[in-house]
Amino acid sequence: MIEKRHTFTFYGFIFLNVLVILISFSFDLDGNPFKKAQKAKSVGETLEESFFKKVNFYTYQDGREFLHLDSDDLTINQTTGKTYFFNPEGEGYTKSGREINYRGQRGVYSQNEGLLKLEGDVALDLAETKATSDHLTYYVNKEKADLKGTVKSQSFVESTGDRIKINSDAATFYPMKKTSTYQGNVNGQIVRKRVYEENIKFKSNIFSLDIPTNYAELLGNVFIEKQQLKASSLRGEIYLENYNKKLKYFVLYDDVKVSEKVMLEGNFIERKAFSEKLEGLMSENKVILTGFPKVFQLDDVIKGNKIVLRENTEVVEVDDANSNFKLK
Repeated sequence: MIEKRHTFTFYGFIFLNVLVILISFSFDLDGNPFKKAQKAKSVGETLEESFFKKVNFYTYQDGREFLHLDSDDLTINQTTGKTYFFNPEGEGYTKSGREINYRGQRGVYSQNEGLLKLEGDVALDLAETKATSDHLTYYVNKEKADLKGTVKSQSFVESTGDRIKINSDAATFYPMKKTSTYQGNVNGQIVRKRVYEENIKFKSNIFSLDIPTNYAELLGNVFIEKQQLKASSLRGEIYLENYNKKLKYFVLYDDVKVSEKVMLEGNFIERKAFSEKLEGLMSENKVILTGFPKVFQLDDVIKGNKIVLRENTEVVEVDDANSNFKLK
C-alpha cells in the first residue's frame, strides 16, 4: 500500500513538471527569458536607432550645406532613413544660397524623400515674409514650403513699403521666387508705410502674392473694404505699385456688388451699385464701374456705359453712349 502511494506521488510530480514546461513554451510569459531575447534581437535589427542630446545637425548636397538645425533630442533611424527631432530650430538654403529659417516643437526629416516636417508652434522666416502655423512641410528639392492650420503671416514689399498681413487655413511658399498662395478663409489687410495713407482690407478663398511683380490675385468670394466703401466679386487683382499713380490699384471682376456710405445733407445714406467690372484708383479716391453698371441712390436708379463713384460725395458721373453728365 505504501509502495503504491509513493509510486503515484512520483509520477504525479513528473506530470506536473512536464505540464509547466509545455505551458511556458506555449505562452508569451513575462518570465520567459528566451522569448524576451528573441524580441530584443528582432527589435534591434528592425530599428537600428541612435539617440543624441543637444545636437547640431547638418546635411550636405553637392558639396554645400543645405539643411541645418539644433535640437534638444535627436533620433536617427538608419533603416528608414528618417531623423526625428525635439524642439528643432535651424536654417535651410535654396540652390541660390538664400536662407530659410524655421522652428517647431517636434519634427522629422526624411532623407530619401527630401522632406522636413515640423509640428507645434511652427515658425517660418523668409526675410521678406514671416509666418506661423501648426504644421510645416518643406520640400527640400522643390524649394517649396507648405503651412497648415491657423496660418498667420506678414510680408514686406520693399519696393512700395507695404506690409501685407494675411490669415488663412493653409499657405504655400516658394522662397526662391518670393511668391506665395494662401487657401481657405483668407483675410488680411495691406498696411501702407505712411500713417495718413489708406489701408485696404480683403477676403477671399484663395490669395496669391507675387512680390517681385508687386501683384496679388484673389479668387472666390472676394471682398474689398476701404473706408466707407465695401465691394465683393468672384475675382480680383491688386497692383501694389499703383497706389499713388493715376492707374488702377485694385480691380474686381464678375458679379461686382458695391455698398458705400456717403454724406447727403448732413446724414449718411447707403449707395449700392452693380456691374461686371470695378476699377479702384486710390490716388483719386474713385471707383469706375463698367459692364452694365447700375447705381441705386435714394429713389434714383442710374445706368450708363461707365459710372464713376467718388468717395465722400453723392455726385455720380455717368458716361452714356451719346452723353456725359453728372447727377447729384
